[in-house]
Amino acid sequence: MINLEEFRTGRFGLPFNCADELPECCFRCVYLLYEESPVCFCDAPFYYYCGYSWSDKLTEVTPPCL
Repeated sequence: MINLEEFRTGRFGLPFNCADELPECCFRCVYLLYEESPVCFCDAPFYYYCGYSWSDKLTEVTPPCL
């Protein structure tokens, strides 16, 4: 199971094929981002990240998980 506090830091990605581990509120959140893996020899070419703690975010909206 995903540790939401670690995920919210934005330093840990969750593979696309593990999206069912994210709470439903993440899919309504403006901070849920995804990035294509630069080198992927796996079943998960994309990773989800939480951009809430990133310094270059473009909004100050409070995420639904808080």
